[in-house]
Amino acid sequence: MKPSHKFIGLVIAVLALSTALPAAAQTQHPVKHYSSGADVAAMIAKAKASGGNMNILIANDEGYPVMMEFRVKQTNASNHPTQSELVEVLDGSCVLVTGGKLVNGAIEGGTSRPIAKGDYALIPSNTPHWFTNPQGLALMTIHMPVPAK
Repeated sequence: MKPSHKFIGLVIAVLALSTALPAAAQTQHPVKHYSSGADVAAMIAKAKASGGNMNILIANDEGYPVMMEFRVKQTNASNHPTQSELVEVLDGSCVLVTGGKLVNGAIEGGTSRPIAKGDYALIPSNTPHWFTNPQGLALMTIHMPVPAK
């Protein structure tokens, strides 16, 4: 086998393996046990200055990444079959849609509620959710694995 064919075979094997792993195992974040309030404020400022959506690691250990997610553009709705998601709104606002049915990146049905700085939401596993109409939205999110049902 030519070296280039070996490389292509290796790439295919790695891609096949990575798609077979659970989502939590596919995303590896470094261990990080602390971010100060000033660190998080700097993360939000950096995200605002970028003018786009951005995710920055706040803390992580044992497969529980805590992220600062910044949204100025609406993203597709999502659903995490094996993870619950805790959300704290650090800045800005949006409309959180939960429940209903995922259809082509959106949610049909579901419950809409405006959320803003200081609000919390716990989204159970296997619950479609969508952050619509983001207005400088900065979230602290943590995805928590749940036992298989």
